[in-house]
Amino acid sequence: MARVWSPLLGIGLAAPLALGPTSAAAEIGVAEFSPTHLQQLVGLDDFTYDSDWFPMDSPVQLRLIVHAGNSVAIDMPGEGLYDWDAAAIHFEGEPDGGRFGVDVGFTLDAKVRFDVAGLQWESDIIGPYDYAVISETAFTPYLLEGNPDRPAMIMDETDPVTLVSVPITPDILVAAGNLDIDIYVIIDGAVTCEAIEVATIEPKAQWDAVTIEGESKALDAGVGPLPDPFVVDGVLFCNLETAPTIVLKPTLVMTILGKDYEIAGIDIPVMIPPFDDTIQFNTETMEFPRPEPPPEPETTGTDSDGGTSDSATDSGGDTDSGAGTTGDAATDTDGSSATEGASGGFGGPDEEGCACSAGGGSGPTGLGFGLGLVVVAAGRRRRS
Repeated sequence: MARVWSPLLGIGLAAPLALGPTSAAAEIGVAEFSPTHLQQLVGLDDFTYDSDWFPMDSPVQLRLIVHAGNSVAIDMPGEGLYDWDAAAIHFEGEPDGGRFGVDVGFTLDAKVRFDVAGLQWESDIIGPYDYAVISETAFTPYLLEGNPDRPAMIMDETDPVTLVSVPITPDILVAAGNLDIDIYVIIDGAVTCEAIEVATIEPKAQWDAVTIEGESKALDAGVGPLPDPFVVDGVLFCNLETAPTIVLKPTLVMTILGKDYEIAGIDIPVMIPPFDDTIQFNTETMEFPRPEPPPEPETTGTDSDGGTSDSATDSGGDTDSGAGTTGDAATDTDGSSATEGASGGFGGPDEEGCACSAGGGSGPTGLGFGLGLVVVAAGRRRRS
């Protein structure tokens, strides 16, 4: 008896060919971008405060001389990320990894003098006394517009501490005293960043600026045999403000000829020159190795007439050389065969000359011709 081809077979072979190639996962290159900035804003040799003698017209006077300075340290740890599919770069800071610190230091010298009942005396310089304080705050880089931690601020006031407590012993037996100086420091500072400028030289000169936290900027890495890795330079620009103040609280008590004299209850603010300017971090070079090229898609064999051909073997060991080909045969398990006609149907004469059709139909209008159309519509089968 004749073997009947199932339409599901044609569909099953054609379905995989109907699926398009899946796109490769997005390639993201990662490189460290952790700019740092360390700057001495005012050096000890650059700033001097001299209170001169005070109180004016007092028989006992005090003079304070301060050499002060401050420096700033800013760390911005994070990464630059290059999207190879979108040909664009963006930046992500390390959460709470940023650091903004202000270091204030100074040296203090003091002098004492008196002029009482014709007795005059002036001390040599007492000191110097050194003091330093560091205030800092943490944040998530890069403090561009849209960053919730922008600006990173320091608003710090230290507790008063006693820096000086020294006896005053003139070479005059009728005079003696003691000098105490308490100090505290007020530090105001803020950092806001304006842009990360990015630039390349190869494969062509390009420049752009990231001004909003997390935004992407296009940078063309090019295609083909180009320099590997793709090199991008980044520079961070920020605005820095600092205004440190040292507050001195002296207390001088002297006993001269049996009479007490006191200088107390005075706060002396020493304002270190403020800083308000744009700072440029050092250039950070990022290298993004080029991703491996995607594998070549599989190709199908082509017949001389432009079609493709496959072979399939059924459970009986028979091999089918494809529908629509003259002289193909399918063999039943009982040994009977149906020969496929040149028209592509399965209703042609068999080896004994009988005309066999699937489902009882005859000629091209039978079920055999319909199955032939199903196989053709499902797509040519690929040669295994």
